[in-house]
Amino acid sequence: MYKRRYLGRRTEKEIEQDVMRAIATIISEKGISSVTIKEVSNLSKTDVIVLERRFKNDEELIKAYTSQFDYFLNDNIAINPNDYKNAEAFFMNLIEKFIDAIYKNKDMQSIMVWEMYENSSLTRKSARKREVTLKEFLPSFTKQINNEKISPRALFAVLTGGLYYVLLRGNRSTFCGLDFSTKSGRKLLAETIFKIVRQFINE
Repeated sequence: MYKRRYLGRRTEKEIEQDVMRAIATIISEKGISSVTIKEVSNLSKTDVIVLERRFKNDEELIKAYTSQFDYFLNDNIAINPNDYKNAEAFFMNLIEKFIDAIYKNKDMQSIMVWEMYENSSLTRKSARKREVTLKEFLPSFTKQINNEKISPRALFAVLTGGLYYVLLRGNRSTFCGLDFSTKSGRKLLAETIFKIVRQFINE
């Protein structure tokens, strides 16, 4: 439940924080498509005129919020392979961090669901921006995979897509009889993904 954090006259920064928190609340309760200037205005107790002057329209308001997550994966899984004793230790930690980051961040989950079911210029831009930023990380993964056995990028795409699906579905039901919303379920998921990746690590 949303509760305005700042009382009385607010600074620009405080207004911004109240607005972002209001958007997060709307997304968690109704989904991103329900985010409108009017709705955010009511919840954050901010005049519509103020929001329109700052964000212009609903799309720009949503964009301002989702852009905070453009580097989400990079920030959470950008680890240095040289910090690990071997490639196996690197990949095990990478997989665990990836699963943990997606599972714990409900805002990011909502954004991914929104990008998948709503086809608009905004969702396409959001997805493409994340794809561009992800390319910065890919080399640390692909260079350690034997490309004679498998396409490293295809392997990453398949495993990432699978992780997205089971983690996003986890709060709704079990999948193949497994409950990935539990700590033991996510541990099993990480171990299984690692066993797949381990077959293709450069010797």
